[in-house]
Amino acid sequence: MQEAIVEARPKLDAEILVVWLEVLPFDGKRSATKTAQILSEDPRIHHFYDPERRSGKAVAQSLKWEEGYAWDIYLLYPAGAQWKEKLAAPQGYVHQLGQRSKDGHFCSGDSLVPDMKKLVAPLVSARK
Repeated sequence: MQEAIVEARPKLDAEILVVWLEVLPFDGKRSATKTAQILSEDPRIHHFYDPERRSGKAVAQSLKWEEGYAWDIYLLYPAGAQWKEKLAAPQGYVHQLGQRSKDGHFCSGDSLVPDMKKLVAPLVSARK
């Protein structure tokens, strides 16, 4: 994702927020910090750690999911979007959550990068 989306578009006027949640047994602040350090030092990328999954719950609510929380999800918001009382629904999104695979936004493996490019394409063309 880093190479195909972020590094391939060095002039893209966008902020990229990466939120690390504790979901799997090896997740935690230490692994989030270590992985964040491996990722690009691109100044557009900002990392956050959310051990209580508050952001994941807010995203799930904004997508009208009945339960749970969102993770392994890529969201696109228009410029100037703000998180106020409730998080607004994104302009577009894709995810890797198998339990929601029939919602039209699921992608994984080889489809992830092409689906992300489609998601970002309107943003790229609007900035030209």
